[in-house]
Amino acid sequence: MTESEKPETRESPRRRERWGETLRAIFWAALLALAIRSFVVEPFKIPSGSMIPTLLVGDYVLVNKFSYGVRLPVTGTLLFGASAPRRGDIVVFKYPDDGRQDFIKRVVGLPGDRVEIRGDRLWVNGQPVDRVERGSFAYDDSHRRTVQARRYAEISADGAQYSIIRTRERRGYRASSGPWFVPEDHFFMMGDNRDNSSDSRVWQNSFVAAEKIKGRAFRIHWSWVVASGPQPERGFVLDLLYTLYRLVTFQVEEVRWNRIGRSLAGPAD
Repeated sequence: MTESEKPETRESPRRRERWGETLRAIFWAALLALAIRSFVVEPFKIPSGSMIPTLLVGDYVLVNKFSYGVRLPVTGTLLFGASAPRRGDIVVFKYPDDGRQDFIKRVVGLPGDRVEIRGDRLWVNGQPVDRVERGSFAYDDSHRRTVQARRYAEISADGAQYSIIRTRERRGYRASSGPWFVPEDHFFMMGDNRDNSSDSRVWQNSFVAAEKIKGRAFRIHWSWVVASGPQPERGFVLDLLYTLYRLVTFQVEEVRWNRIGRSLAGPAD
């Protein structure tokens, strides 16, 4: 053995120990992140314009997993702390027609409610939901075309107030439908972009079971506009990697600084 080989031989156990410590640290950090994401708070990216004006494509929201009790991530089995969503809550849930997808909508119907659409108004239990017109609203759709709409403040029977829009040129779209009778332990969901939302009105399985609700969205933690066409469904990790790829290849058009940290309670600005 040469003199130059002796230091490397002496240090190799230390190197292996350091590698072991590093791997253990990575393992516990990943386990902690997974536990937080599964039981405490989970990020969710807004993929479509169905929740405009409250949420825009490219918003990232935080979802409180404690809001309606703690459930096992895969089965949805309630562990403790049961509580029910309220009218007006924005919730993330497993899509009733395909449990592999997560959707985000607003709760408009509770168990036992009779929900109807009459004309361009939402009715619950035989009464129109109060609303106040708030002027015009314009946004760009997925094809970069400007859409003109009317904005309203809708006020639920429980006093929750939030913003919705109706598209001017499509005011007769889904003009009258229902009624839907919400079964026990289920909820009726609608998007705030009432004329451009795939929700309980059109799903094959109209109602969302309580155990399929992952939590309540409560705050925007990031928002940007990224140049991109239609993309296939991806899991959380693949979507994160693809987002980073678009970032380093300069596909980010705009960071919406004024939306970061915005609460989702109350009407949209």
